[in-house]
Amino acid sequence: MRLLFINQYFPPDATNSAHLLGELSEDLAEFHEVTVVAGQPSYNPAAGAKEPEGVRVFRPWSSSFNRSTMAGRLLNYATFLVSSVLSALRVPRVDLVVTMTDPPIIGAVGWLASVRHRCPFVMVYQDVFPDIAVALGKMQSRKAAAVWRWVNRQLRKRATRIVVVGRDMKEKLRTDGVDDSKLVYLPNWASPQDSSKTQLDEVRNSQGWNGHFVVMHAGNVGLAQNLPFVIDAAEMVRDDKDVLFVFLGDGAAKDSLLREARRRKLDSIVFLPYQPKPEAQELMAAADVHLISLAPGMFGCAAPSKTYGILASGRPAIGALEAGSEIALTLEEYQCGVRVDPDDPVGLSDAIRRLKAADLDEMGGRGRKALEARFQRTLVTSQYRKLFEEVTRS
Repeated sequence: MRLLFINQYFPPDATNSAHLLGELSEDLAEFHEVTVVAGQPSYNPAAGAKEPEGVRVFRPWSSSFNRSTMAGRLLNYATFLVSSVLSALRVPRVDLVVTMTDPPIIGAVGWLASVRHRCPFVMVYQDVFPDIAVALGKMQSRKAAAVWRWVNRQLRKRATRIVVVGRDMKEKLRTDGVDDSKLVYLPNWASPQDSSKTQLDEVRNSQGWNGHFVVMHAGNVGLAQNLPFVIDAAEMVRDDKDVLFVFLGDGAAKDSLLREARRRKLDSIVFLPYQPKPEAQELMAAADVHLISLAPGMFGCAAPSKTYGILASGRPAIGALEAGSEIALTLEEYQCGVRVDPDDPVGLSDAIRRLKAADLDEMGGRGRKALEARFQRTLVTSQYRKLFEEVTRS
């Protein structure tokens, strides 16, 4: 089977979709011929990261303007969309075309490529746009949103299968009119990690975390994560001197959070920069509890993939998430964390106080077992392989 993936980001880029597609393509390349059309590496390349072996990669030219500005991001999207069409049409004959959601309408390129190669077309939804932009108040034009949704409907009709990373996302797309027979739920994944107590003690000591109850938010510090309420929660527990909030990573909202924490003189909040994956995994495993947060109105729009890294670390999580959302269901089903409402500092502060008295190792251990049984890399990528083989046979 000859597979063609199309996505703007691919290793050594450090985005979520680049990391996932890199691992998926590498695993599939053991069984099939894999080609990827991706943009030029531009987004915070991961230290030591490289293209997976056995994968043929085409990188047409695309701009690399600053992604922190809307104009820069749109120009990068536009140039990649145009150049990726040309590349996808020129690659040797393939049996299946697969697109992710970077940029959000990359499915249009996938459909054109599938017509050119006369083969099926699969869309993998990591995020649902324009719904995220609308929920965050970043798309005010109803007409623009309506046009975007119309384009989405046309692409979904033409797709042979649509993979979603959350059960709430499956429900959302079904409600939006997608035929249930097209929808396939496949969660994201992580690989189990092992850190000795000695290693974790060394990490905590080097960071000055000894004697602290560390609540960590690892990953993108962006608008979708809706993190200002964490500052409010930190103020509510400021008299509890051993509670320490650690933000690990970068993003569009980081500077404003840092300014607000300083304005309130909250010494219990620490900001650490983006770390390469091995170092980030050690820091995550050394925390006491993790925070997973999404803004209100994001039900069915996203399922933070960092959740599976948290499960791999053997630590429990607090999910500031809407009830019934994918990650909320995961925390509840495997009893590896607790859920509070999004944007609820009182609920978050209460959860922190409760978890301080809980058996965190037992709770985190249940999450680790869940990862090994359901969300381990090799398990999920093999499910993708079986799906793609089934689609090309039918």
